[in-house]
Amino acid sequence: MLRSKLLAKVVSEVSEVSETQQQQGSSVGHPRTLTDTPLGPLFLEPSTDAGFTSDTFRTLDDIQMPERPKPRAAPSKARTTKLTQDVVDELPTTQLKYYLWDLKHVGLGVRVGASGSKAFVVKINLSGKRSKWLTLKAETLEAAGIEYHDTLANYGKGKELPKRQTEQLWQDVVDRFSAEHLGTVKPSSQATYKSALKLVREAFKDRPVRSIVYGDVWAFHAGLSDRSRQANVCVRLCGAIFDRCIAWDVWDPREQGLTPTERLQKSNWKAYPEPARDRRLTDDELASIGEALRAMEGTESQFPIAAVRLLLLTGKRLREILDLRWDQIDLEARTIRWTKTKTGAMEAPLNDAALEVLQGLDRMTFKGKDGKEVEHPYVLPGAEEGKPIQDLNKFWQRLTKKAGIKDLHRHDLRHAHGNEAAGLGLNLQKVAALLGHRDAHTSERYSKVDAGQHPAMEASQAVSGSLSRKLGGK
Repeated sequence: MLRSKLLAKVVSEVSEVSETQQQQGSSVGHPRTLTDTPLGPLFLEPSTDAGFTSDTFRTLDDIQMPERPKPRAAPSKARTTKLTQDVVDELPTTQLKYYLWDLKHVGLGVRVGASGSKAFVVKINLSGKRSKWLTLKAETLEAAGIEYHDTLANYGKGKELPKRQTEQLWQDVVDRFSAEHLGTVKPSSQATYKSALKLVREAFKDRPVRSIVYGDVWAFHAGLSDRSRQANVCVRLCGAIFDRCIAWDVWDPREQGLTPTERLQKSNWKAYPEPARDRRLTDDELASIGEALRAMEGTESQFPIAAVRLLLLTGKRLREILDLRWDQIDLEARTIRWTKTKTGAMEAPLNDAALEVLQGLDRMTFKGKDGKEVEHPYVLPGAEEGKPIQDLNKFWQRLTKKAGIKDLHRHDLRHAHGNEAAGLGLNLQKVAALLGHRDAHTSERYSKVDAGQHPAMEASQAVSGSLSRKLGGK
């Protein structure tokens, strides 16, 4: 319509100019004429360039006509109602997220996600046509009303409103988990978790926590199929981290539902089977270890050497020996007492071979906080003053290399003690007593023979004596 009106106006003006020039009979210049062509109306503009007359044509189609903008869609009216708990519970789920606002409390509403999750929100209007949106922690309408009034009261008193939560990256929550959690577990578990956490951190690095789905965790677990035990540990750590994310308000179950690891557990995903390790030390290998220990006595510290001997001769766990204190040893009763172990409080006989190792150790001292010399409380002092040996990793590598033994773990020394007891004909109950197992079923891997009951000391003397002889002396 606009184009046709403009065209009619131009044609009218051109016609008037042409009639005026003809009436005046002007001989100066040439009149502009309008003619119809298949291309539309054309203006004829004569010119006198180079002493001759030529016509230059220009069509109206070359003129850029402005397009009328499309009418703007009217904003949809906000959904409002008188909110009750029954209304909130019966809100339907749609393909898109939507809000329903309360008529009584201005700015209080409930958000319904596409997944069906529901959360209470509050919208506070600020100056300059701005607004502040907050997701409340309340799970019921009554609790939401209390939190709503508290939020408005704090804002009215000039207190700063909670800042909008930014997306947390995966590596940030892993680092926070490491800092807060690793210090609460045993040193032996720390070593296992540290290596696994490196893999977990790199698996979803630079990804927002909320973008991770259970398929990502499944694929991560499948990628570690050559390390079945570590793969399972990594998934368990992911689960622990996501649990912490809920406590840190990084993951909102009301809005996002189950965590990826929770969904993984509800799917047909299965952890890798972890067969029990059954590495048995031969008599020749025991002799090689004894020979290597004697050869290292002149060059290595006496304490890691004693630790290996005590592990083998007592059958105790690594931290039970490394953290052993002198006040736990009762020389008169020939017993060692632990108030806290993996299976609780425990008491074990102190056999002759282990007693000989303890008697050969130097009682160390160190300077206390007041600068005075104090006796070291630990049987096996470490590099840090007042602390025991932290681990045997490097020493164990040197020992097994010198002994020429491969694929031997420190915990295999405990298994060797149980296997030796089984070889001497001790029953399951006696093996469990020697190793500190909670029940005899754990000791089934060591013994299938029932040779009658023996006192704990007699059994310990028999096993340690046999192992000592195979070590070749001490």
